[in-house]
Amino acid sequence: MMKIKYLLLPMYLLAFSGFAQEIVPQPESSLVKMYAVKDYPDGFYITIDDFIQKKRTPYPLLLKRTVRGMKPIAFDVDADQLFFITKSDSTKLSNVFAVSFRGSLYIEQKYFTKYAKKGNKNEEGSNPNSYHRVLKDGRFLYMEGVFFNAWKKGFAYGMGGAVGGAVASSMDELKAVVFDVDKKEFDFIKDCEDFNIFLTERQAAEKVDCKTYSIEKVREAIDKIIK
Repeated sequence: MMKIKYLLLPMYLLAFSGFAQEIVPQPESSLVKMYAVKDYPDGFYITIDDFIQKKRTPYPLLLKRTVRGMKPIAFDVDADQLFFITKSDSTKLSNVFAVSFRGSLYIEQKYFTKYAKKGNKNEEGSNPNSYHRVLKDGRFLYMEGVFFNAWKKGFAYGMGGAVGGAVASSMDELKAVVFDVDKKEFDFIKDCEDFNIFLTERQAAEKVDCKTYSIEKVREAIDKIIK
């Protein structure tokens, strides 16, 4: 009777013969980083690098104040833009990149301009030491605020008189601001065309119709791509 011999084949032969299958790991670049407000415990994140590294510094007792009139804001009331003051000496908080406060995350306005995306450096707000609350989180962080083009506004004031002042005041506009944490970059959504460029860069399937463009349309589109 003929004996059947069983041979152990090398692994590379098994692979070619279909008995072994190579496992190809996914490249790190394919993994999407997500950022959540809940991942930042209460405290100061003094620099942008502290924020990225989640390096927290405990803070003193803080009080919240409105941007207009510096009126008190209750601890359990959310405000999209505010000032923080220290209770011990009533000093307005400044030079702290971000504050996580009772479950909400705020970023100081002046850093929006300091770390603005190329082409957005002229975008400014009237209260650089105020803090804006993160309204949406996920692939990036989303905020809103009243901003203007500093160069255009300065030119309007240069016209002089009531007319120049009126033109300058009319330039204040509620705008969306996106913080790309990985790039350390703030992107001001200045208008419809600018927003559609942003959506293209984010490989969004939809674009916004500029005939019906509004901050509400921006929020709707952001909800679809941020998670």
